[in-house]
Amino acid sequence: MKYDLAVIGNDEAAFEMMFVGAAAKQKTVAVLPESRHSSWMMGQALRRLMGNLLVDQSHRRRSMMVNAGTPRLLQRLLAQCIVEEVNEHTDALKSCGVDVVYGETRFRSKNDLVVTDGMSCSQSVIQASNVVIGTGIRYTSQHRSLGLVATQRPESLFEGQRLPKSLCLVGGGPLGAGLAGLFQLFGVRTQLIAKEDSECAVLEMARTAGVEIAGHPADFGLTPDAASRRSRREFIDCRRVLGFTEHLNLKAVGIEPDENGQLWCTTGFETWCSGVFGIGEVVGFSSDSALHPTLQAERVLNRIQHRIRRPHFLRMPLRVSATI
Repeated sequence: MKYDLAVIGNDEAAFEMMFVGAAAKQKTVAVLPESRHSSWMMGQALRRLMGNLLVDQSHRRRSMMVNAGTPRLLQRLLAQCIVEEVNEHTDALKSCGVDVVYGETRFRSKNDLVVTDGMSCSQSVIQASNVVIGTGIRYTSQHRSLGLVATQRPESLFEGQRLPKSLCLVGGGPLGAGLAGLFQLFGVRTQLIAKEDSECAVLEMARTAGVEIAGHPADFGLTPDAASRRSRREFIDCRRVLGFTEHLNLKAVGIEPDENGQLWCTTGFETWCSGVFGIGEVVGFSSDSALHPTLQAERVLNRIQHRIRRPHFLRMPLRVSATI
């Protein structure tokens, strides 16, 4: 299959790139992951799940949630919301004429992508003149945080047999706020250390759910003294990010991510390899990485269209005879 534009990932900027490419009449394919979801997609799913749970907060329902809640139940509910989010975006893409492929993606060469279907283990090859990487980021644990105790990775919340009695999350992005609100709704006394952000809808939903929010650990009495170290609260750090790039085989096209797995791009969001772009949160360095995802997508499109050869006519000089 040959395309003008292939976009890998389900970050917010990746979806913007797909829509912008289709609107510009570029033959576009969206390569969506089966399991390596970006933090933005996880935040969207958490927002949907919290919204569903907050609609009906009767005493009976709340009691049932608290008594029957387990990490595995929360994981299933979140997985269902991820599927719903992906299906909504997929329907919108298809209505715009974008082809959609699911699977794990790796570069075979600059213009060749190998996509492996996790269900059937079958492989397909996608050829594209331009490739945009929008795989986003994931969160990992800090080795040392707040001088208190060793923190855990966010995924650890969905492991084990029982929910924790109390929980403290550090970092107020969509993922941190969403996890805090979700566990608070299931009866876990949850605290969130985050900066105030009036534009973060998930943070406001977490506050509505009853999460205690403060801007500094000292506001919760968390200090590096012995008493604080003996606190039974579990600490989850949602600040350190890693780019979802280790599975892409970027060495095949001469690209090497930084120590955080993120990409170095030019102001036009082009990587070291011509025709391969990075966009969204997976970009670790670019003077324009703070631009809105739509502006990033338009910047990439302008770069792509600039390279398309346009037909032109050569004007031959007229031969003037010297004889009269």
